[in-house]
Amino acid sequence: MDGILLYAFGAAFVAGLFTNLMVPPITRLAVALRALDHPGDRRLQAGSVPRLGGIAIVLGLALGGGVVAVSQWGRLGTGAGRGELVALALGTGIVFFVGVLDDLVGVSAAKKFLFQLLAAWLLVRVGWSFEVLRLPGVGAIDLGLCREVVSLLWIVGVTNAINLIDGLDGLAGGVGTIISVSFLAYAILQGNPGTVILMASLAGACIGFLRHNWEPARIFMGDSGSLTLGFLLAATAVHSSLKAPATVAILVPILALGVPVMDTLLVMAVRFLDRPKGPFTTRFLRMFRADRNHLHHVLEHFGGNRSRIVAVIYAVVLSFCALALLVAITGQTALGVALVALEFSVVLAMRQMGMSRDARRLARLQREEIKTELGLAEPEIATIRRIAS
Repeated sequence: MDGILLYAFGAAFVAGLFTNLMVPPITRLAVALRALDHPGDRRLQAGSVPRLGGIAIVLGLALGGGVVAVSQWGRLGTGAGRGELVALALGTGIVFFVGVLDDLVGVSAAKKFLFQLLAAWLLVRVGWSFEVLRLPGVGAIDLGLCREVVSLLWIVGVTNAINLIDGLDGLAGGVGTIISVSFLAYAILQGNPGTVILMASLAGACIGFLRHNWEPARIFMGDSGSLTLGFLLAATAVHSSLKAPATVAILVPILALGVPVMDTLLVMAVRFLDRPKGPFTTRFLRMFRADRNHLHHVLEHFGGNRSRIVAVIYAVVLSFCALALLVAITGQTALGVALVALEFSVVLAMRQMGMSRDARRLARLQREEIKTELGLAEPEIATIRRIAS
């Protein structure tokens, strides 16, 4: 693996450099094609920003990883069969081109979901699926016929979870870099050179793109970037589980990807539980509609610099990626389950803190409006509130 690490560094360097060089022409292309993100409910930038940055990321990834793959094919070919590599390439291509179309002309959520399922199905068909779930006190649970469904949901879910965190400058690219590096380290532990090169190239491409995506961002990666990034991380997680001991096969990917995945699940639950008396179909479809309820949105209620919010999320993701590697090294199921529960508690607590701060802010604004409209002093408002209660 020593020689492969040197090639991995080279792949990361080439991917980062080429992505960095490709961003300016891609930016001009996005402006010419009017592929722009305008300020709105989920985008908080001051003006319009090009959103085809994913093309630069994928070009850098392809060049960095491709050069090394060709030069070291004999050493990398043992990690996956030819059919598996073709399935991964086709699946990534499908997700990428759907993302490009969405950035250019828009694609409905249903159509994106169907194409993501197709891409995930290609991987599952060649054997990339979770097989065993192991829990303390229960032992190994063979997923059996459910493994394909679980794997499909995982790949599509992670793909969209990474897409949905792309709401602040530098957030998706930085989180993707951290998770890629953690999977790279995991692949080294497993002796999987192909994944080492892929994750090194992906991390390098993300770093090259981040130079142009820091606040204030000059370009966004768009769906072409965030969906492709999410798909590759999801696929890598499934593939790594095939070579991992049954005790940690699923726990390590869950820990590494837990922050975006758990936040997405919590947001979907909030959407479904909102207006509980509404029709079930309406509540179900509402789970997949974009809004401003994700972790990075609710943390904005604390105010301050948005780059500080991004740094906080980086720190949380980095911490749990490091803990995922600890679980991989120790092979302790109980430790992994405990850390997954801790990660869920941390994400939930961060969301609750942000929402509580927003509730207090709204209450303060309402008091100010009442004072302005009625000309009342604070003691009089307090008296009215006591009487009303």
